[in-house]
Amino acid sequence: MSKKKRKKRYAPRTPMAIMGGIRSQHAQSGTSRVWWSRRWIEAIERFRIGARLGRGRSYAVSGQVSQLEITPGVITARVQGASKEPYTSTIHFRTVSEEAQPQLIETLRAQPMLVARLLVSELPLEVEGLFREAGCPLFPQRENDLSSRCSCPDYANPCKHLAAVYYLMGEAITQTPLLLLAVRGVSRVELLGDAAMEEPPPTCPAQPPAPDPVDLTTFYGTPQPPFEDFGSAVKTLTPAPLIYRLGPLPFWRGQERFADTLEQLYARAATRGWAVWAREPLDLRREDEKVIITGGNLQLRGRRMRIDTTALC
Repeated sequence: MSKKKRKKRYAPRTPMAIMGGIRSQHAQSGTSRVWWSRRWIEAIERFRIGARLGRGRSYAVSGQVSQLEITPGVITARVQGASKEPYTSTIHFRTVSEEAQPQLIETLRAQPMLVARLLVSELPLEVEGLFREAGCPLFPQRENDLSSRCSCPDYANPCKHLAAVYYLMGEAITQTPLLLLAVRGVSRVELLGDAAMEEPPPTCPAQPPAPDPVDLTTFYGTPQPPFEDFGSAVKTLTPAPLIYRLGPLPFWRGQERFADTLEQLYARAATRGWAVWAREPLDLRREDEKVIITGGNLQLRGRRMRIDTTALC
């Protein structure tokens, strides 16, 4: 085989674009705010898969993963590559043994603060130590700590399709570290036990208060009460600060980042809110082609994000 034909045969091919794929929202930088997500990515990078790691990150960012399922010990995904049919990528994790699992769960339940932190999307270092003592580290220490396979023709393992799944998992555990415990065989229901199944006792509905007396002769002619003067308010430079505090939504399937999408809606709602505050008349007509500047480099197109005859007041 000539050098030219060999280069053409093994050159990276452009994957087929798909709609509605799962998109990574901060994998471009490869960094994370929390230590457990960084540890996950660092563990994968130690596999020395070279350029396939970068291509896998590109797959995760562009939304090439169309399906992802997480079960105890197994992650299964469908990844769209350059071929017409998507590839099936499967990752098998070592789970906590049947002998060690009861003691591990009992130890976790005996420390309610650890469980409480897990439920509010935090992963205490003590939990990692408990899993290590149970003989099943949370993070892969060596390549034989997990096994993976993909239906693609790539001879290397992990391939770029598996790398995309690794990156999406690393982003998902940023907001939901309980997923790390789930793939190791400890689910949320098992961790909480009976507390996860308890329901509050039924209560008798309270009697509704008696309605105020109404004079039917003046009901429809009652003038609108005057607006209450709430005084001045301070505007914030960030349209949606709470969204950025919550972080990216795991396994987001939008064409744009979840935070950017909601930021545009927050900006429009804030504009309507300030108009109500200032007692300005609201224009509820559609403005399909009007461009509204909502930030330094962010434009909101009325056709995509229009709110049909909705008064935000």
